[in-house]
Amino acid sequence: MKNSVVLPNFLNPYEVKNLIRLGKNNDGGYIVNTKDVGKTKNLISLGISFDYSFEEDFRKMNNKTNIRTFDGSVGFKYYRKKCKNRIKIFLIKPSVKNFMNVVDGLNLLFKFSLFFKFNLFKKIAHIEKFVTTDTESFKDFEKGYGYEPKFIEFKDVVSDKLDSVFLSIDIEGGEYELLDEISSYSKNLTGLNIEFHNVQDNLEKIKLFIKKIDLLLIHTHINNFGPIINGIPSVIELSFSSCSKINRLSNHSQTNKLPIKLDQPNNADGVDYLVSFN
Repeated sequence: MKNSVVLPNFLNPYEVKNLIRLGKNNDGGYIVNTKDVGKTKNLISLGISFDYSFEEDFRKMNNKTNIRTFDGSVGFKYYRKKCKNRIKIFLIKPSVKNFMNVVDGLNLLFKFSLFFKFNLFKKIAHIEKFVTTDTESFKDFEKGYGYEPKFIEFKDVVSDKLDSVFLSIDIEGGEYELLDEISSYSKNLTGLNIEFHNVQDNLEKIKLFIKKIDLLLIHTHINNFGPIINGIPSVIELSFSSCSKINRLSNHSQTNKLPIKLDQPNNADGVDYLVSFN
């Protein structure tokens, strides 16, 4: 049986056509407007972790798109180190399980390299940097990863020279420091996916962002990996569109009920929440 959640009405998306889900099943997939994808020249993703299936599907729909992903926690160095560690474990303790771990690690390294390093005309690239000015929160990063984190500011990721940009953001709470800059830059955006964390503590910030951004909210999805705190989901995914933003009130009605057929629960062992709006 699905659990029910009532969300504030400012999170109620507008109904639009031409929706599609890009990315792998469950966690990692996002709903977007196909028209936004078609007119995008540059896809910029902040925070990919180990999953770039959204970027792969986006590229399949629009093979002219330049893709730049930013994440200081993952990259060629990370996958290479992971492979070396698995090989060491296998040499010390040979077993079928450890051998398959080596094969899996090599496969991950090969796939990552194939998509980001060996693509034609260098139209796809991964930059091993965190997009933030809050370097203090990464003070223990080197202990866990074995190398110092690198950083880049949002203003250096995007510029007025880049047009028709689709932005995808999942940076584990770091999104709030970027909201003003994203709003100011939104006239250059074709679309936006953004995952908000600790939503119960930041509703006013999200409300103001939705009001300021020059895009239309077209989809809301609760990430069921996050708990419900005081009746509010702690993690939500929002999709915004530029193709639908004109005459937003006269041309579109609001959804009123979610999920839609394209939705999938992030946690495959759970179910999506039934969402209504007050």
